[in-house]
Amino acid sequence: MDANSTIPMIPPHVGASTGPRLLGYLFHWGLFGIFVVQVYLYHLAFPNDPLRNKALVYSVLILEILQTIIITRSAFHVFGEGYGNFSFFNDVELAWLDVPVLTGIIAFIAEGFYAYRIKVLSRSNWVAGLVLFLALVQLGGAIAAAVILKDAVLFSRLLSRSYSISAGVWNGGAALCDVVIAICMTYYLSSRGSGAMYSTRVGLRKVIRLVIETGTITAAVAILNLILINITGTSYYLVPSEILAKIYSNSMMVVLNSRMRIGVEKTSSEQNTTIQRVRTDIPRTTDAYELGEGVMITREEVVFPSGHETSKIASLTPDKGYYV
Repeated sequence: MDANSTIPMIPPHVGASTGPRLLGYLFHWGLFGIFVVQVYLYHLAFPNDPLRNKALVYSVLILEILQTIIITRSAFHVFGEGYGNFSFFNDVELAWLDVPVLTGIIAFIAEGFYAYRIKVLSRSNWVAGLVLFLALVQLGGAIAAAVILKDAVLFSRLLSRSYSISAGVWNGGAALCDVVIAICMTYYLSSRGSGAMYSTRVGLRKVIRLVIETGTITAAVAILNLILINITGTSYYLVPSEILAKIYSNSMMVVLNSRMRIGVEKTSSEQNTTIQRVRTDIPRTTDAYELGEGVMITREEVVFPSGHETSKIASLTPDKGYYV
């Protein structure tokens, strides 16, 4: 028998099926590179950050590396080993693990990070508990979607109502959680900014803007993923599905690294963190000054890997809820 007779026919408009997956892979790798750079900058600039922040960052890094390895293996399976054979494209393989499961876990970690910040700012467990509850809901929906996807074996079988419901709980819960986070963070940060020093108000406005921007992006991608999943007969949902985890991880790192400014500032009234490069062989030291109204200014010298250059870092932390 001719070996070619066992290869399924390539469907018409094949680009509409394979193109979104290829774009999803490309965007995933690009966002992974951005995430790694952000982690590297975080490692250099904040060696004395709280252990909880470091644990979150490096845990997410491990999960992101694992997801990228699985997605790279999937890309080779579809476009390398199975080039021209559409059955390879239709095979679920490990897609149930790299998209719903790992994305749900990474989103839960990022949302838990914001829940803690909200708890510190609000001094209340109720609002933080609501955020954690919604984060658990989206994680449960992601795991349920992964189970259904694994049992389906083939993407062409993902037409069941149960998958649509689980995907709705997953993406809808994530989007709702992101909106709640953005609203709560904006409200509590704005409340803390009233009557504060000018430099504190400037820093708070920057954080509020970041929270709104990152929350809007993550919620928009989750909603887009939900809408595209429910459009039967297309694979457009693969683009947001492949990048959703990277959106969450990069958003978390943007907020953490927003404390850092590279370069020499002319004034210190509008800076959160200023890094000034100087030459010295003095070992790293740290000075802390706690002012009134819960404002703490810390300065430390961090030795970067190249040469003997060090950096002076000055960070302004109002009320211990600003950069937790």
